[in-house]
Amino acid sequence: MIACYCRVSSRDQKHDSQKAEITRWLRKHRISLHQVQWFIDKESGSTLKRPAFDQLQKAIFDGTVKTVVVWKLDRLSRRQHEGIGLLAE
Repeated sequence: MIACYCRVSSRDQKHDSQKAEITRWLRKHRISLHQVQWFIDKESGSTLKRPAFDQLQKAIFDGTVKTVVVWKLDRLSRRQHEGIGLLAE
């Protein structure tokens, strides 16, 4: 399974543009949307405690998700050292 992760920082923001860009990338690479599971958070990037992100990590550790697609790496973490740690895990 391929996971697509989107995050916006506040409840007022929309993830539509991120999802559209990721969908465009998936189609360009001929990846069926049926192979994709979306994980979407409306939480600040200053914390790693986010509901959809927690579900994503669980799916990765369980072996359900083999690939993660994000619009930009700062959607995973605002702090570079945290982002590198996440990638290493």
